[in-house]
Amino acid sequence: MKTRNIFFLLAAIILLSDCQTAKQTQDMYPHSAAEFVRDMGIGINIGNTLDSIGTNTWFAGETGWGNPRISRSFIRALKDYGYKTIRLPVTWAENMGPAPDYEINEDWMYRVEEVVGWILAEDMYCILNLHHDGGGADKSWIRKAAGNPDGVIKQFAAVWTQIARRFSGASEKLIFEAMNEVAVPYPVLNRLNQTFVDTVRASGSNNASRFLLIAGYDTDIDRTRNIAYLMPKDTSANKLILSIHYYTPSTFCIAEQPNNSWGFRSDWGSEATRDADMAELQGQFAKLKLPFLDRGIPVIIGEYGVTTMNKAEEGRVRWMTAVTQICLDYGMCPVLWDTGGDIKRNSPFAMSDPLAAVWENIKSANKL
Repeated sequence: MKTRNIFFLLAAIILLSDCQTAKQTQDMYPHSAAEFVRDMGIGINIGNTLDSIGTNTWFAGETGWGNPRISRSFIRALKDYGYKTIRLPVTWAENMGPAPDYEINEDWMYRVEEVVGWILAEDMYCILNLHHDGGGADKSWIRKAAGNPDGVIKQFAAVWTQIARRFSGASEKLIFEAMNEVAVPYPVLNRLNQTFVDTVRASGSNNASRFLLIAGYDTDIDRTRNIAYLMPKDTSANKLILSIHYYTPSTFCIAEQPNNSWGFRSDWGSEATRDADMAELQGQFAKLKLPFLDRGIPVIIGEYGVTTMNKAEEGRVRWMTAVTQICLDYGMCPVLWDTGGDIKRNSPFAMSDPLAAVWENIKSANKL
């Protein structure tokens, strides 16, 4: 009888322990996705650094595109400026071995882990992705899924398995982003996004309920609203976020020369164009409401920005202010694309006058 009582006592202790563990896991991420994204505030990219990529005959590395190595003091400076989120674009293509394992170079993984650790240690949110792996460079590979879906999806799963395992114990403020600006046939993109979710969830630990950023079709609003685009299924409820980029109108945001074949604008939001420009901005963001926001799928604008070449400074300020504000109004996290032009990468990490003006406008409008 005593043995039997001891058995039941041990069983009760184990059951209580399991319940407590389950409760701890459940309570680790108490936010809805919408609440989570709203708390991310305003973000910035550390572009053209860990995402740099070379050619088949040239290795770029972290400094290959002209920026210095990321420093802890730079991360702190971004926080001091008021940013709560850092998107850390990372290209893995130069640093992985051949099939079938596609093993990621340990030095590269350690370096990424180091920078992610600095961001999280500052109590900031960090978005970690596969960046120019999906681009058009010699070494890019994800877009090849259009012609070889099965092969690329195996590689995609192998890469995300390694990343997910390495960061499985990281806090909830680390968000994995599937890929960057990938345009392949819709069924293939849907498979890639589903593979991403399944792979991360299978790695366990905190990844079982980590918030995940799902790539829209080429991160374009109109193409992502296409009926052929499907959000993936998830074993963890309310943990998926949509990734969209915003560079509209491209004639102002991207085109740098008056003879550009897309057309060219040097200004935005001036007295002559204010009403039409604001109507276009409001109309584009409204397109995200019914298919995503109203369904509980929040949005992160992972990139937005305006080239500085041949642009009216006042126009840049008006555009960046308007886009930042409409994101906040919709509960989105806007993440500025910066490659060192608006915040210098070397101490004292000076902020450009236009970006400083944007911050003053936002602080004033939101009583920050």
